[in-house]
Amino acid sequence: MREDARHSPHSAASLERREFPRLKGNFKVRYGVCGVHGRQVPGFTEDMGIGGIRFTTPSTDAVIGDHIAIEIAVPGGDDPLYFLGQVIRLNDSAAGTEIAIRFDYLGKSDGYRSILEQFLDAHGAA
Repeated sequence: MREDARHSPHSAASLERREFPRLKGNFKVRYGVCGVHGRQVPGFTEDMGIGGIRFTTPSTDAVIGDHIAIEIAVPGGDDPLYFLGQVIRLNDSAAGTEIAIRFDYLGKSDGYRSILEQFLDAHGAA
């Protein structure tokens, strides 16, 4: 059943409209599907913004609609940032699977949002 939902043509992504600037870049991430214990998967960002992130990972069990916990290693930051999001798109690529996430929750406090906004501004997110 999960495999059928993986490449649904009626994903939320088809209705998505960007309201936040995006930063293209290659930063380390780790993520896990909420409710699936013990598996943290590495990846690298393609682009990110306040509203979400797109990254590539060598393998995934995620399907569209899954909620994930994601850790982003932000260059210049003392600690990684942690976010919760929902998978809105999956695409196969030569490097693995490209996953698009819409953020549901920007970390422990609004401080994470502020740090991410400052990082995006400093690097010229467009």
